[in-house]
Amino acid sequence: MKLRYLYLAIGVLCNASLVSCGDSFKEKTEIVACGISTNALTFGVSSTEVQTVDITSEAAWEVAVDQAGGNWLTVSPLEGTGNGTLTISADKNSGPKRSATLTIAAKGAELRTITIIQDGYKGTIYNYGDFTGLQKTGLVAGINPITIVDNDECEDGKALRIYTRPGKEYEGTNGDRFKVQTTTQFGSGRYEWRIYVPKFGMNDRASIGAFLYFDDGHELDFEICSGTAADRAAHSAGPDDMLCLVTSQANPFFSEFTPIKAEAWHAFVLDLKLENKKYLAEWSVDGKVLKRAQLDYGEEAYFRAISSVENLYGMGDHAATQENYALFDYLEYVPYDYSMKPIVEGQLPPEPEGTTVKWDFEEAGFVPVGWTNNGGTIADGNLNLSNGNNFVYGPEIGAGKYTWEIDVPLVGVGEKWLAGGNIAATNAEERSFSMFVFAGTENDRAACTIPPVPGQMLVRCYTESMGVYGVPIDPGKHTLTIDLRLNADGAYWAAWIIDGEVAKTFTTWYTPAQFKFGFSIMTFADGGGWQGDKPTAKTYTAKYDYIEYKKYNYDEE
Repeated sequence: MKLRYLYLAIGVLCNASLVSCGDSFKEKTEIVACGISTNALTFGVSSTEVQTVDITSEAAWEVAVDQAGGNWLTVSPLEGTGNGTLTISADKNSGPKRSATLTIAAKGAELRTITIIQDGYKGTIYNYGDFTGLQKTGLVAGINPITIVDNDECEDGKALRIYTRPGKEYEGTNGDRFKVQTTTQFGSGRYEWRIYVPKFGMNDRASIGAFLYFDDGHELDFEICSGTAADRAAHSAGPDDMLCLVTSQANPFFSEFTPIKAEAWHAFVLDLKLENKKYLAEWSVDGKVLKRAQLDYGEEAYFRAISSVENLYGMGDHAATQENYALFDYLEYVPYDYSMKPIVEGQLPPEPEGTTVKWDFEEAGFVPVGWTNNGGTIADGNLNLSNGNNFVYGPEIGAGKYTWEIDVPLVGVGEKWLAGGNIAATNAEERSFSMFVFAGTENDRAACTIPPVPGQMLVRCYTESMGVYGVPIDPGKHTLTIDLRLNADGAYWAAWIIDGEVAKTFTTWYTPAQFKFGFSIMTFADGGGWQGDKPTAKTYTAKYDYIEYKKYNYDEE
């Protein structure tokens, strides 16, 4: 028993001795310094910038990248020893705001973290996989010059292909001028087109267009062409070059050429910033700035972005000698924080207050006060206007909502006959807003965004700067409206409405102080070429159940 207690005592003493020795000789670890030059980085949506972070350390280190399941950030190197520099870049962001975390671990050092934020995409991109949000213009019968084709060099595998035909008969104002334009209008921001530029026929009068259009006085362009022999010589263009023209059509006007390589993809960027409420415009190709200019206007002019191939005078020395084409990968618009809200086709703000008057035709032969009847008849509850008749409202008019119900007859394709409403300036011939029904020529019908089927008529929506916009309708009764309002700057803008659906909108740059208008309902027949391409086969009559005018309560000068 005594021996047992002796052994226990010796064991306790030994354990105590071991613990004491361990504490006395425990290895001490020195903390190693590891520093970083920043703990946060921010990238823009389309940033091509490479950012850097400096690492200060005497130890070996590694970088772990957490992209929350994504793969949009490039970091190099991912390991090193001693002082070093990380280079970091981000892919273009086509989605919401996103973040990533870099964790830097050095042996014996505290972990360091860097938070990386990339701004969310706020823009609009047209990948040309379809024509959503886009409108074809300039189409003619018998050909299909605007198509979507497969192309593995494009971001989504699809390209917009536009071509024009060779020959003198296809050049100029009434020649091949094929365009695809956005239905939405934009203001300040960054516009980018990625375009494949082939080699055009030498000195052909043909051009690839990437441009912004508000009206003829507010247009900003890239035009890519072979050019005249004189222009090519003046700018030392080689045999494999095309000429890129950057231009402002007015306010101020300028036009400058630069050679670019043919048979290659190029990025064309038109950047519009605001300085003192005026556009500061910058044209660049593949990152090289070609022109920077302060414009005489700002967001009172807002644009449709257009992609085109056209046979144009001035782009060469002779008519096109071959089929000339271009491929468009995408069109992208990215606003600035201060940019105006885009104007989306078909969306109307609340209707202004106003006073409404309605004229029906229930009393046979009775012409309502304020109207002049030129050849029409009032019978059977209708105003009847046949070839060459019109019904004119006497008082001067302006911003308001003009509506009429019309019974549309079936007219042969190409016959020179139109019926509907016209709001025309009384102090200038070139200003009008009109909405007529007609059969249209084969070219008119081919130019419609929605092609008509046999037996359908067209509604011809028109104002000068917009041009003609055709919409198919069936013969029979329809309600047509021109809604003419003033925008925040006091300028006229119009909506053309068919049976309660907005067909087209357009904003002008002129005000009631500049132009006064009159209103009439009329039937044209056997007139100029804009009416058709053959005489009428018989007398047609358009019947109107009522006409309504709501005068908006604006303080017009």
